[in-house]
Amino acid sequence: MIFDDNTAYQIYRIFVAIFGTLGMVVATSPMRKNYKRNLLFLGGYAIYAIVFTFFFMHFWGFLSFLRSVILTISLPGVIMIYMTADTTVSRHVFKCLSQLLLSLYLLISVTLLNTLFKGTLLSNAILLLSAYLAAIVLEFFVLRRAFPDITGMNTRGFGILALIPIAFFLFVMTLALYPVHYTQNPAFPLLFYLSGAVIAIIYYAVFQYLRTQYQYQMDEQNREILEIQIQGIKKHVDDTKRNAKEVTLIWQDTHKMLSGIAALAKEGNSKAILDLVSESTELNRISTPTHYCSDPILNATLTAYLERARNFGITIEHHLAIPESLPIDSAELSICFANALENATKACTELPENERKIIIRCICRPAFMFEIANPYKGQITFGRNGLPTSTRTGHGTGTRSIMAFCEKHNAFYNFSTEGGWFKLVIAL
Repeated sequence: MIFDDNTAYQIYRIFVAIFGTLGMVVATSPMRKNYKRNLLFLGGYAIYAIVFTFFFMHFWGFLSFLRSVILTISLPGVIMIYMTADTTVSRHVFKCLSQLLLSLYLLISVTLLNTLFKGTLLSNAILLLSAYLAAIVLEFFVLRRAFPDITGMNTRGFGILALIPIAFFLFVMTLALYPVHYTQNPAFPLLFYLSGAVIAIIYYAVFQYLRTQYQYQMDEQNREILEIQIQGIKKHVDDTKRNAKEVTLIWQDTHKMLSGIAALAKEGNSKAILDLVSESTELNRISTPTHYCSDPILNATLTAYLERARNFGITIEHHLAIPESLPIDSAELSICFANALENATKACTELPENERKIIIRCICRPAFMFEIANPYKGQITFGRNGLPTSTRTGHGTGTRSIMAFCEKHNAFYNFSTEGGWFKLVIAL
């Protein structure tokens, strides 16, 4: 009971399938901010799909249309969505074909279920629409954060991973349409859902692997931050030891100078006393250690990362009012600062030396809030969650770590661009 003799209903099915699949893809993919351009592309594709479906089915029939749908509907859709999404080709193919595969299972399952219970055209229409709406809502509220993070990670080899949904999509389409339509093949439901179980197991294994790689990247980044923090602490300790030695030497020199002044005073030689004092410069030898705050871990982090930025020829402007008692664990806050400063430093190194600058501000009243700003070149786009999106290897992990930090501590965060400056504001 597929109602293949009802052209209007088949167009309705295609219409629901197209927009349902588009909704699923958009729910888990960062889109470019040019909304008018996106609507133009997606709307044009939807019109093309509906018009093409109507004429193809009218002249060549429903089954012929289904057998050609991969090249005539699915492939143009993948290309069109790629033109509106902010991602790489391999990642896009993996996500888009995965959604097409899920859409195929929804479409066929609804038909099989309606046929099993001898449903009507109306029940099939309602069930189909409900299935897609449920899938979109589920992906939007459950998968929209985890899916882009895991598939957007800096893992090479997504070209190979993309072959998984491609192969399964072609397999299921072949199984459903050859040698006859799946509703006329008694063995199809068993093969269809057995293959679905295999697909689910493989996807579970792939996502476990990607999640492990994602966690490894985060741990590796935190390890690098910890190493830089340790270097900052060692530098602070070395500065303190050096200053202690200098104080000892200066005290010895001062003692000698005072003894000399006392001897000259007994002789009444005031001119010699003045000359001795004016020639003495040893009291100015002490170099003050860098001090941004009283917390040793955060101070070491700021010292290390700001010193690293200065080594790249970046001008640092800081206005810091950091309280002695921090609102959260200093190690976690230090990692957040480190990620933000690392991103700012990377952006500045792409600019001419005379344009490199980082401004960091922090206040503790009425709430603990800090802002890090830096100039940038090129174009920055923002995803649905407000994060700047990046498809370049080595970029993006720090930003996701900042977002995870904000979500954990229920902190406000805002990434923005204004007048050639990129700004990050976080309030706890």
